[in-house]
This record gives sequence, structure tokens and C-alpha cells, in this order.
Amino acid sequence: MSQRYESDKSSPTGQLISLREAAVLAEVSSKTVRRWISHGRLRAYRMGPRLLRVERNELLGVAKPVPAAFGPGDAA
Repeated sequence: MSQRYESDKSSPTGQLISLREAAVLAEVSSKTVRRWISHGRLRAYRMGPRLLRVERNELLGVAKPVPAAFGPGDAA
């Protein structure tokens, strides 16, 4: 189950970056970053009527390691 953030009045604690910068850093499209926000996987901060920013450290936390499909010594 994905982590979902409720709308709260918390303030950012780290470096805020644009959605475009976040997409480049995560090597995904800006649509994907917006999808993560709408699905609650990533918290966004509104900086004006339309401008959104995300915390760089929180974006990096979205990435999860994938366990190896094969154990040591198994052929791929």
C-alpha cells in the first residue's frame, strides 16, 4: 500500500524544487511527478495559485530498492 499524505498545514523542512527539476532528478516525466502527488506518494507545496514545489529529499525517498530476482550463484 502506498504512503498517503493528508492535506495538512505542515511547512517544508528541506530544499524545494520545481516539478520539472524533480522529474529530471528522478528520470521520469513531469506527469509522473504530478501523478505521485495526486496519489499521495509525494507531498507538494503550493507557492502561489498554480505553482507547486516538492522537497528534494522527499522525492529521493520515493525510490525504493528492488530485491534481486536471483540469489548468489543463480544464472540470469
